[in-house]
Amino acid sequence: MTQLPWYLSQSDQELKKKFNFIQNEEDKRLREATTDLKNVSRWSLGVSIQAKNDFRNRYVNIMPYERNRVHLNVLKGNDYVNASYVKVEVPHQSTSAGYYIATQGPTKNTWGQFWQMCYNECPWDDIVIVMVTPLVEHGREKCFPYWPLGLNNNDMTRIIPSEQYPSGNEDDLSAFGQSLEVKYETSERFDDQYTLTTLKLIPRGEDKISPTKTVHHFYFDQWRDMSKPQEVIPIMELCQHSHRLNSNGNPIVVHCSAGVGRSGTFIALDHLIHDTVDFHKKEGSLGLEPKIEYKKDLIEQIVLQLRSQRMKMVQMSDQFKFVYHAARYLYEVAGNDN
Repeated sequence: MTQLPWYLSQSDQELKKKFNFIQNEEDKRLREATTDLKNVSRWSLGVSIQAKNDFRNRYVNIMPYERNRVHLNVLKGNDYVNASYVKVEVPHQSTSAGYYIATQGPTKNTWGQFWQMCYNECPWDDIVIVMVTPLVEHGREKCFPYWPLGLNNNDMTRIIPSEQYPSGNEDDLSAFGQSLEVKYETSERFDDQYTLTTLKLIPRGEDKISPTKTVHHFYFDQWRDMSKPQEVIPIMELCQHSHRLNSNGNPIVVHCSAGVGRSGTFIALDHLIHDTVDFHKKEGSLGLEPKIEYKKDLIEQIVLQLRSQRMKMVQMSDQFKFVYHAARYLYEVAGNDN
């Protein structure tokens, strides 16, 4: 029988205590951030809470930390977008660092900035976007349909202007170096769980120098808001599939609605599966083998890193427990395959 890492044998009650501790620590940080009038705190929310950026935030209580927010590559005007750089690298466990951008689901005011961000923050040819939310849930919009779905001839392309005014006011300008075209290529449904749409992201500047990039857009619409997935396997397949298509050197762009709960859960699983010693099959081994001398809780360490870079990552207790349940499932499958 495959030996489990010790942290996968914890009870749900023990996991609940750990989650509550992580949440209490974050509550302290946010109290510090809201009283930080000089923006000197490590947890400062900076420009994200300025009134001029209200139209750029989907929710009033989910903001990026100032120190690691993504800055739009503007020629002039406002560089704010509700997105955070995320790096995951656990000492003595990570085989390589995982790089992501966690962001909110684009709105009708911000979808243009989202595409400009993707083009400028992903320098290599193949860009992966992982969307882990339905567009609408319980009659409420969770994300604006920001990409062409290819359903008819009028839905094959989208144009992103170089000058954008999210609030509609002339003083709320984000001016980019070029406009972009998002062009539909193909789409395929996988096991009725997620849809992979291939898009071309085409610059429309006069210099003709900037390259066209391929976007692999994964739309996982089976993940209910504020809840864990009903099955482990589709999430595992989504992690593996998206990881394979991303250009080395590009961050994976991940969003749900707020860009914290399901986005954080996906990132935690993605790094765990692809980039840690405990979840890499050893050469000559039939199954997974934990690193015996590693005494920390690997999943807790990943979530702590995520929470230090974007608030509320892995937002719900059920999501936190699900990462452990999914990890244990991987070990059980590896044992049964022997």
